[in-house]
Amino acid sequence: MQLSLYVLDIVTDIGVAVTDYRAGDYMFAYLTLGFVFAPGFLFSLFAFTEVLSNNTGLLACFKAPLWLISFPVLPLWPVVRDLRQIFHGVMALFPSRRQHHLEYLNRPSRAYLVKFLEAFAEAAPQLLLRLYKITLRRQLLPFSQFETLEIVQISFSLLTLTTKIISTHQKNITTSQVINGDMEDSQRFRMPSPVSPPQILAVLWWAGFLVARFQAMALFAGSWKAWIFLVIGLHVALVFLFQTVAAGKNRLKRVFIYLFSAFVFIFAYLQFNMKARLKVAAWFPYTVYAILVFLENSVMLVMWFMSQMNAASALPEEEQAVYTIHRERLIFIHYGCFCFSLFMMILTFVCAPGPPPDAREEDEKENVGATVTKVSSFSHG
Repeated sequence: MQLSLYVLDIVTDIGVAVTDYRAGDYMFAYLTLGFVFAPGFLFSLFAFTEVLSNNTGLLACFKAPLWLISFPVLPLWPVVRDLRQIFHGVMALFPSRRQHHLEYLNRPSRAYLVKFLEAFAEAAPQLLLRLYKITLRRQLLPFSQFETLEIVQISFSLLTLTTKIISTHQKNITTSQVINGDMEDSQRFRMPSPVSPPQILAVLWWAGFLVARFQAMALFAGSWKAWIFLVIGLHVALVFLFQTVAAGKNRLKRVFIYLFSAFVFIFAYLQFNMKARLKVAAWFPYTVYAILVFLENSVMLVMWFMSQMNAASALPEEEQAVYTIHRERLIFIHYGCFCFSLFMMILTFVCAPGPPPDAREEDEKENVGATVTKVSSFSHG
């Protein structure tokens, strides 16, 4: 499913860029096409700096530029990787050379990093950019006119972002694993299971949340236009910092990791450093994040509502009544989606299965080890 969403998301983005170019909207066409290649370019920058830091001499001179040159084709890397995974998964069903195919399935790959960047460096800004363009079409009646291709692009971008948020959480990924491409090191290949109720609830949860979030951001950007460019600039800058410095372990570089995480939190909450988090209930950080986003969205909607009222104040009363009804409808949709996502979040945590026995044993070992360390430190003191 994620492979099809990944491909369709990129294809629809290119289609929308071509449509904008033919319509004369060159700025939106170039931005849309630029975001398609942004994940590959960011990954090539990361690989370029890594090669220069780990190699010297002619090897670095020849190998490093190849990454920069190859960035236009890097978005195809996850497609090739997933197709090979599907092939080896099917071949693993047969007894002959089963172990060989299982070993390949468990082999780590940095293609996951390209997918991760595609969700937050491509799908998220594409979604916000398209909604912003739609609000500019009829500023007093935003989201009152959609084109078919725009609906398709928005849908695939939303699904891509939603599924990536869920899969990142389910894989229990740390920041170092994202960088090093070793997400499967602690796992073994398992046959895909049917979609479980918690997964369906999680999709509905994040879909409703993202609809409300992007609606508030796009409406605010439509009235306060410079803000959208600030968001895009921060996105590119922080992802670049994450790519180039997050591999280190010193405190300064960790600050940049947290800056990137803070930017990702504009769209969704992800627990990158699962082992380093505080020992609190699983639902607690999501609840805090939902409260903060609720306050942010409310502030943006109030500012948008006031600007819309000022813009329509000089119009006849009949037109003002139409615009007022439309504004109230958009606010109702926003808070309806947000409340729906909260309800789905509660159901997700209620229906979610408990941690596996292995995870509980590891937690117990960590707790015992921490206790022994404290006791030994106390005795030495």
